[in-house]
Amino acid sequence: MRRLVSTIKALSDEIRLRIINIIYEEEVCVCEIVDALSLPQSTISRHLTVLKNAGIVEDRKHGQWVFYKLVIGKEDENFIKTLIEKELKIHPAFQKDIQALKKRLEKGRGCVVQGIL
Repeated sequence: MRRLVSTIKALSDEIRLRIINIIYEEEVCVCEIVDALSLPQSTISRHLTVLKNAGIVEDRKHGQWVFYKLVIGKEDENFIKTLIEKELKIHPAFQKDIQALKKRLEKGRGCVVQGIL
């Protein structure tokens, strides 16, 4: 029960819902999330920390980049999958985020593409 409450608390923010929606499909670099959501890196990092602490996402470092992916454990698998597939994927604002991520990824992967490094 504690895990479920932690998950629900972590998902109780629109920005965090937007993040899990775009990383549901694939592992994504922080800079790609920043570009797709058009939000400051500090804001994205703060929300990723909440999601990571709740066990919803995990990170992987590759050189100077940090990639995040969704981690769906047995306890909350149906809850999160249903939330994303039945609610987020059909909402126009969340679809817009997916399209923005696809456009960003067409330019290439990582921060070098945007001249950040």
